[in-house]
Amino acid sequence: MTRIGFRLALAYRGDIIMTCVSLVAQVFLLRMIWTSVYGSRPAAAGLTLDALLAYLTLANLQSFATQTLVSRTIHHRIRTGTVFFDLARPVGYLRQMAAFQVGNTLGGLLLLAPVVPVVLLVGSITVPVNGPGYVITLVLGYVIAVQLALLISLIGFWLMETGAIHLLYRLVSQFFAGTMVPLAFFPGFLGALAEILPFQYTGYVPAAVYVGHISDVSGPVTVELAWIAGLWCLLALTWSRACRRVVIQGG
Repeated sequence: MTRIGFRLALAYRGDIIMTCVSLVAQVFLLRMIWTSVYGSRPAAAGLTLDALLAYLTLANLQSFATQTLVSRTIHHRIRTGTVFFDLARPVGYLRQMAAFQVGNTLGGLLLLAPVVPVVLLVGSITVPVNGPGYVITLVLGYVIAVQLALLISLIGFWLMETGAIHLLYRLVSQFFAGTMVPLAFFPGFLGALAEILPFQYTGYVPAAVYVGHISDVSGPVTVELAWIAGLWCLLALTWSRACRRVVIQGG
């Protein structure tokens, strides 16, 4: 399944090119907008302009590199009935889909590598303030992102058509991951809500650790591990109910 996911990431060259173009354009536009917003201000919300631009560049690279394809895959296989073959395999369904997603991410990283210098050229980057902390929080955040994608995908066993749900999830997750606006700028209730939701660990927290806006990683790492444990229990419970709803009659 990991190999299949890896090969699928390399299969559609046109989509790969457009994804890379979109990433470069998005980082460039964010740099222009935030440079204008800052103006002559030396810093805002504890972030200098250089640190903010490095944060935004890194957050968007992370978002593109770790985006999950598994939701679309599960949706298609449920609609067509081919999920039957997944269930017939000796390896558990959730483990199959997680392995598929890991392979797809590895393939995406391979394809993203050549465009990284261009992204850094139109964006900005600084030397990491806490390199090991960044890697740890990023890996744990990726695990959370995959778990959330699997959890949302399992809704398809009840609703069959989940396109609108996936679109809503993508908008909410990207916004609260801080890829466009750092969570440090979120006001009042919006900031409190962002602190409760797990999306910050898929984008904001790793990038903030990288630029030094978050200095102590022990707290975020502890919370990430708690989210991983909680989401795994919720996944196991949801799957135990979802697998009972599978009825396949000729596809």
